[in-house]
Amino acid sequence: MPEKNAALKDARILLVDDNAANLDVLCTLLEAEGYDLALAPDGPLALKIASRTRPDLILLDVVMPGMDGYDVCRQLKTDPDLRPIPVLFISARDRLEDVVSGFRAGGVDYVTKPFRDEEVLARVETHLRLERQNRELTAKNRALEEEIARREKLENRLSMIAQRETERWGLEGFVGRSATVRRIFDDVQLLRENPSTSVLIQGESGTG
Repeated sequence: MPEKNAALKDARILLVDDNAANLDVLCTLLEAEGYDLALAPDGPLALKIASRTRPDLILLDVVMPGMDGYDVCRQLKTDPDLRPIPVLFISARDRLEDVVSGFRAGGVDYVTKPFRDEEVLARVETHLRLERQNRELTAKNRALEEEIARREKLENRLSMIAQRETERWGLEGFVGRSATVRRIFDDVQLLRENPSTSVLIQGESGTG
């Protein structure tokens, strides 16, 4: 397998086309690159396979009997679990309105037939890499959100403990557990005995 695809060797691609000859051509091309392939000759079967296997990329023909490629793509995008899967249309329809319809249906790219092998391979690799990056970014964001939620929960718990301890022991009893705060509290108490003395408590930044 070419080195450029080494990082994507485990990628799973679903090929959808009602024309067996077209499937054979794409299958031969992509198998040579080491991709794991699944094949579907129509839209309904493609939806079932996608739901069961969760492919990393779908190559989808537009003109198919019963359910065309646009309908298949729209159906995929209604499922939250399948929505992130990139769909690359491959079709003999090359009019501008056909291409626009593909993007509006939810496709990420559109290749016209007859296609060039190098172009298909380049686009497939590009969208697989983008899909992998998006998945990793989503996982990192989810982990970050979980960490933020964990810290907020811990902060709330500590705040509740501090409030409960203050109510139980009073401020003097609570701060007495910290040597530094205890010294500050004692100094303030001593100064309270001399009302004529003004006190400024200053932090490291110089602010009061």
